Amino acid sequence: GLPLLVQRTIARTIVLQEIIGKGRFGEVWRGKWCGEDVAVKIFSSRDERSWFREAEIYQTVMLRHENILGFIAADNKDNGTWTQLWLVSEYHEQGSLFDYLNRGTVTVEGMVRLALSVASGLAHLHMEIVGTQGE
Repeated sequence: GLPLLVQRTIARTIVLQEIIGKGRFGEVWRGKWCGEDVAVKIFSSRDERSWFREAEIYQTVMLRHENILGFIAADNKDNGTWTQLWLVSEYHEQGSLFDYLNRGTVTVEGMVRLALSVASGLAHLHMEIVGTQGE
């Protein structure tokens, strides 16, 4: 992600454009930041623990990989009556894997590419980190 100071001010510079999903912990919006599309997951302040846990996971150095969703920042935005907790990530036009698979039929070739992508991301997450013997 970005340096902490930038992360803590990013919500002021993002323009939310359209809601693209809703879930248990809030909403996901497509937004614009520095001319780029980004995904913004918005939690309410009552779900702060979930937001914090997810932000903590995304900020792990090991998550930097082409087959893992790119995290940009975690921030909060006070809208006057309540505080929104934001997680900002790369935007993917096809949506989540769930959305993609439910949209239509995936070819065998497409499934093989998908499986290789998932396997590559998982292999990266399970790589041994040099200097962390026994962990």
